[in-house]
Amino acid sequence: MGGHNDNLLKDPAIEEWIWMRQNTHRYFKINRRTAPALLLMGLAVPAATLYFAFATQDKVDLKAKVKTEWAQAYADSK
Repeated sequence: MGGHNDNLLKDPAIEEWIWMRQNTHRYFKINRRTAPALLLMGLAVPAATLYFAFATQDKVDLKAKVKTEWAQAYADSK
């Protein structure tokens, strides 16, 4: 059923792109062009995630409610 089919035509450009994508670690160098992306993904995104986690901690009730608690909360909201 599944598996590789060697009868298909392969596009050399796509094959080269796949190979380069799989071997990015061999060719990555930190320079002026890659440094901002590295700082953004390596520092800013984790810092923002951590800030959001601490800012919303204990502000949301994640406890599961039983049917009667849902009905009571609905009645209180009206």
